[in-house]
Amino acid sequence: MLNQSIKIIQSVQRSIDILNCFNDTSHHLSLNDISQRVKLNINTTRGLINTLTVNGLLIHDKINNLYSLGFYFIGKANIIQKQVESYITSAKSYVDNVAEKYHVTASLQLVNQHQIYSIYCAYPSNTAYTIILSEYSSLPLYATSSGKLLILYNLYDNNKLSIKNFEFKKYTPHTIMSEEALIKNLDEIRKNKYASEIEEFELGVSSMAVPILNQSNQLIATVSATLFVNNLINIKDSLLSDLKEIANEISNNFLK
Repeated sequence: MLNQSIKIIQSVQRSIDILNCFNDTSHHLSLNDISQRVKLNINTTRGLINTLTVNGLLIHDKINNLYSLGFYFIGKANIIQKQVESYITSAKSYVDNVAEKYHVTASLQLVNQHQIYSIYCAYPSNTAYTIILSEYSSLPLYATSSGKLLILYNLYDNNKLSIKNFEFKKYTPHTIMSEEALIKNLDEIRKNKYASEIEEFELGVSSMAVPILNQSNQLIATVSATLFVNNLINIKDSLLSDLKEIANEISNNFLK
């Protein structure tokens, strides 16, 4: 649930919105591009961009008159990486055990704002076929089990989806394609305390995920298993029980 009592400083939020314009597909943007994306007039956008550029958060290519993320973030990346490594260390043995025991791909996902990323994936050592996941890749929230948990705990407020421009893309014939259908699924997830998807993102593939929550009942991470659909029915109950136990152990480590 979103915390509506937090006061947002408008100028800071606008600066953050500008930084969020840059992503895997938008490395370089013009002033007009940014102004349109953040829906601010050109002069206000220019002032914010100039401030970010002076402080090294943006770089201005004067020849092409384009902006990109600055080297300021390099100095912070090492700090973040050490924190991520501490999470992986506390969870690695549990995740590895699930992968070996059930011959599945087991993963630890970490939440960042409105996205969730796999920061560690474990694969079984003795199996004919393995599902390989892309670590740190952004995946569609409504078509993945961990993504659904993020929506439920962090973006779902008063029976409404608290996210702007939520668009549905059809990945398979089983992909959820409406807010109504998604909300119905979220209600089931809340009751069952885990999320699943069956061929919603990729045909022949399914996944289950269990939440790791902080003291405010917001999602900070998930532990999940990705496997071929045909294997799910035989191991579902046992796998889910282990995932829930592991999530509890990892949660205790995270919140120490």
